[in-house]
Amino acid sequence: MHSLSPIFTTPASLWDGIRQLPGTLELWGQEVVFRFANFKDSHLDLVIPISEIEIAEEYLVFDLARNGLRIESKGGRYDLFVLEDVPRFKHALAKELARLDSKS
Repeated sequence: MHSLSPIFTTPASLWDGIRQLPGTLELWGQEVVFRFANFKDSHLDLVIPISEIEIAEEYLVFDLARNGLRIESKGGRYDLFVLEDVPRFKHALAKELARLDSKS
């Protein structure tokens, strides 16, 4: 079943280690999608299949604010995001991970 809107969406930035690239982080039933604000009219999006996610954990940004989310996929690849409400996004993602695990 595909929904027409994300389960959860929040303004976020993709952190590349030097700068934050603004956009929106969306949780869908089968994937996490980061849509770049500066590339709205392009096909450029970051898509992480939920079935590939190993770990989703909070981290400190600049060792000050706990508003970072690190999503690590199988094979050791990871992406860093900065968002306002990490606990809510992480909780929603955990529910989708558990739902997928219960189906396998």
